[in-house]
Amino acid sequence: MVNEVIVPEILNNKNLTIKSGIVKQERRKYLDKSEIQEKLSNITDPNDKFFCTFLWMSGIRVSEAINIKKKDISSREKFMIVKWLKSRKYFERIVPLHPQLNQMLDIYTAGMNMDDRIFPFSRQNAFYITKKWLGVSPHKLRHSFAVNWLREGGDIAYLSKALGHRFINTTGEYLKIVPSDVAKELEKIRF
Repeated sequence: MVNEVIVPEILNNKNLTIKSGIVKQERRKYLDKSEIQEKLSNITDPNDKFFCTFLWMSGIRVSEAINIKKKDISSREKFMIVKWLKSRKYFERIVPLHPQLNQMLDIYTAGMNMDDRIFPFSRQNAFYITKKWLGVSPHKLRHSFAVNWLREGGDIAYLSKALGHRFINTTGEYLKIVPSDVAKELEKIRF
Protein backbone atom coordinates (compact mmCIF):
# COMPACT_ATOMS: atom_id res chain seq x y z
CA MET A 1 0.00 0.00 0.00
CA VAL A 2 1.37 3.41 -0.97
CA ASN A 3 1.27 6.14 1.66
CA GLU A 4 -1.31 8.67 0.59
CA VAL A 5 -1.13 12.28 1.55
CA ILE A 6 -4.49 13.51 2.69
CA VAL A 7 -5.01 17.11 1.55
CA PRO A 8 -7.67 18.93 3.51
CA GLU A 9 -10.42 20.42 1.35
CA ILE A 10 -9.35 23.97 2.21
CA LEU A 11 -6.01 23.49 0.44
CA ASN A 12 -7.46 22.14 -2.80
CA ASN A 13 -8.53 25.60 -4.03
CA LYS A 14 -5.33 27.40 -2.97
CA ASN A 15 -2.39 28.19 -5.23
CA LEU A 16 0.43 26.79 -3.11
CA THR A 17 3.18 27.77 -5.57
CA ILE A 18 3.20 31.50 -4.76
CA LYS A 19 6.28 32.52 -2.84
CA SER A 20 5.36 34.53 0.21
CA GLY A 21 8.83 35.85 1.02
CA ILE A 22 12.17 34.65 2.22
CA VAL A 23 12.40 33.07 5.64
CA LYS A 24 15.64 33.95 7.37
CA GLN A 25 17.14 30.93 9.04
CA GLU A 26 19.11 31.66 12.17
CA ARG A 27 22.50 30.02 12.58
CA ARG A 28 22.67 27.36 15.22
CA LYS A 29 23.95 28.72 18.53
CA TYR A 30 25.23 25.39 19.82
CA LEU A 31 27.10 22.23 18.86
CA ASP A 32 25.59 18.78 19.30
CA LYS A 33 27.22 16.41 21.76
CA SER A 34 28.55 14.21 18.96
CA GLU A 35 30.10 17.22 17.18
CA ILE A 36 31.88 18.31 20.34
CA GLN A 37 33.12 14.81 21.15
CA GLU A 38 34.52 14.45 17.64
CA LYS A 39 36.25 17.85 17.75
CA LEU A 40 37.64 17.21 21.25
CA SER A 41 39.13 13.92 20.12
CA ASN A 42 41.17 15.78 17.47
CA ILE A 43 42.84 18.21 19.91
CA THR A 44 46.51 17.33 20.29
CA ASP A 45 47.52 19.84 22.97
CA PRO A 46 46.52 18.37 26.37
CA ASN A 47 46.07 21.76 28.08
CA ASP A 48 43.90 23.11 25.27
CA LYS A 49 41.91 19.88 25.24
CA PHE A 50 41.22 20.08 28.95
CA PHE A 51 40.23 23.76 28.72
CA CYS A 52 37.71 23.03 25.96
CA THR A 53 36.44 19.98 27.85
CA PHE A 54 36.11 22.06 31.02
CA LEU A 55 34.01 24.71 29.26
CA TRP A 56 31.81 22.04 27.63
CA MET A 57 31.23 20.07 30.83
CA SER A 58 30.79 23.01 33.21
CA GLY A 59 28.77 25.49 31.14
CA ILE A 60 30.42 28.46 32.80
CA ARG A 61 31.37 31.71 31.08
CA VAL A 62 34.90 32.08 29.75
CA SER A 63 35.59 35.04 32.08
CA GLU A 64 34.59 32.85 35.02
CA ALA A 65 36.68 29.89 33.82
CA ILE A 66 39.95 31.81 33.49
CA ASN A 67 39.60 33.19 37.02
CA ILE A 68 39.06 29.89 38.85
CA LYS A 69 41.82 29.00 41.29
CA LYS A 70 42.58 25.59 42.69
CA LYS A 71 41.23 26.70 46.09
CA ASP A 72 37.83 27.39 44.46
CA ILE A 73 37.36 23.68 43.73
CA SER A 74 36.03 21.25 46.30
CA SER A 75 36.57 17.83 44.78
CA ARG A 76 35.23 16.06 47.87
CA GLU A 77 31.86 17.87 47.64
CA LYS A 78 32.02 18.00 43.81
CA PHE A 79 31.50 21.72 43.33
CA MET A 80 33.42 24.86 42.47
CA ILE A 81 32.97 28.47 43.47
CA VAL A 82 32.67 30.68 40.43
CA LYS A 83 33.25 34.42 40.77
CA TRP A 84 32.47 37.19 38.33
CA LEU A 85 32.51 40.97 38.22
CA LYS A 86 29.37 42.87 37.21
CA SER A 87 28.81 46.59 37.61
CA ARG A 88 32.06 46.87 39.60
CA LYS A 89 30.78 44.36 42.16
CA TYR A 90 31.94 40.78 42.63
CA PHE A 91 29.40 37.97 42.72
CA GLU A 92 29.86 34.28 43.29
CA ARG A 93 27.89 31.09 42.99
CA ILE A 94 28.43 27.43 43.67
CA VAL A 95 28.46 25.29 40.55
CA PRO A 96 28.19 21.49 40.79
CA LEU A 97 30.84 19.40 39.05
CA HIS A 98 30.00 16.36 37.00
CA PRO A 99 31.82 13.36 38.57
CA GLN A 100 33.85 12.86 35.40
CA LEU A 101 34.93 16.53 35.30
CA ASN A 102 35.65 16.43 39.03
CA GLN A 103 38.02 13.50 38.52
CA MET A 104 39.75 15.22 35.59
CA LEU A 105 40.20 18.38 37.69
CA ASP A 106 41.82 16.35 40.49
CA ILE A 107 44.41 15.00 38.06
CA TYR A 108 44.91 18.27 36.18
CA THR A 109 45.44 20.37 39.33
CA ALA A 110 47.52 17.82 41.27
CA GLY A 111 50.78 19.78 41.02
CA MET A 112 49.26 23.24 41.48
CA ASN A 113 49.34 25.52 44.52
CA MET A 114 46.01 26.53 46.04
CA ASP A 115 46.30 30.13 44.73
CA ASP A 116 47.19 29.07 41.18
CA ARG A 117 44.68 29.78 38.45
CA ILE A 118 43.56 26.60 36.70
CA PHE A 119 43.79 28.27 33.28
CA PRO A 120 46.46 31.00 33.50
CA PHE A 121 45.70 32.87 30.31
CA SER A 122 43.67 35.80 29.00
CA ARG A 123 40.21 35.95 27.48
CA GLN A 124 41.80 36.46 24.07
CA ASN A 125 43.85 33.27 24.50
CA ALA A 126 40.68 31.41 25.50
CA PHE A 127 38.93 32.58 22.34
CA TYR A 128 41.95 31.61 20.26
CA ILE A 129 42.02 28.09 21.74
CA THR A 130 38.33 27.33 21.17
CA LYS A 131 38.37 28.87 17.67
CA LYS A 132 41.51 26.95 16.71
CA TRP A 133 40.33 23.52 17.81
CA LEU A 134 36.54 23.70 17.77
CA GLY A 135 35.85 26.49 15.32
CA VAL A 136 33.56 28.27 17.78
CA SER A 137 33.66 30.88 20.53
CA PRO A 138 33.80 29.77 24.17
CA HIS A 139 30.23 31.04 24.64
CA LYS A 140 28.97 28.55 22.06
CA LEU A 141 30.18 25.80 24.41
CA ARG A 142 28.02 27.34 27.15
CA HIS A 143 25.02 27.16 24.81
CA SER A 144 25.96 23.59 23.92
CA PHE A 145 26.12 22.66 27.61
CA ALA A 146 22.63 24.08 28.19
CA VAL A 147 21.10 22.40 25.14
CA ASN A 148 22.69 19.06 26.07
CA TRP A 149 21.37 19.41 29.65
CA LEU A 150 17.84 19.89 28.37
CA ARG A 151 18.11 17.12 25.76
CA GLU A 152 19.31 14.69 28.39
CA GLY A 153 16.19 15.43 30.44
CA GLY A 154 17.74 17.81 32.96
CA ASP A 155 15.44 20.16 34.85
CA ILE A 156 15.39 23.75 33.57
CA ALA A 157 15.30 25.20 37.10
CA TYR A 158 18.55 23.42 38.03
CA LEU A 159 20.08 24.45 34.72
CA SER A 160 19.23 28.05 35.52
CA LYS A 161 21.11 27.74 38.82
CA ALA A 162 24.12 26.05 37.19
CA LEU A 163 24.36 28.76 34.53
CA GLY A 164 24.04 31.53 37.10
CA HIS A 165 20.98 33.10 35.52
CA ARG A 166 19.14 35.52 37.74
CA PHE A 167 15.80 34.77 36.11
CA ILE A 168 14.53 31.44 34.77
CA ASN A 169 13.13 33.30 31.72
CA THR A 170 16.72 33.80 30.59
CA THR A 171 17.29 30.04 30.73
CA GLY A 172 13.99 29.48 28.93
CA GLU A 173 15.58 31.02 25.83
CA TYR A 174 17.47 27.74 25.38
CA LEU A 175 14.17 26.04 24.67
CA LYS A 176 13.81 28.29 21.62
CA ILE A 177 17.15 27.37 20.09
CA VAL A 178 16.31 23.70 19.76
CA PRO A 179 13.56 23.89 17.12
CA SER A 180 14.41 20.48 15.68
CA ASP A 181 13.70 18.93 19.07
CA VAL A 182 10.32 20.65 19.16
CA ALA A 183 9.61 19.32 15.64
CA LYS A 184 10.47 15.78 16.78
CA GLU A 185 8.04 16.11 19.68
CA LEU A 186 5.34 17.39 17.33
CA GLU A 187 5.78 14.32 15.12
CA LYS A 188 4.68 12.16 18.08
CA ILE A 189 1.32 13.90 18.22
CA ARG A 190 -1.50 12.18 16.33
CA PHE A 191 -4.16 14.22 14.57
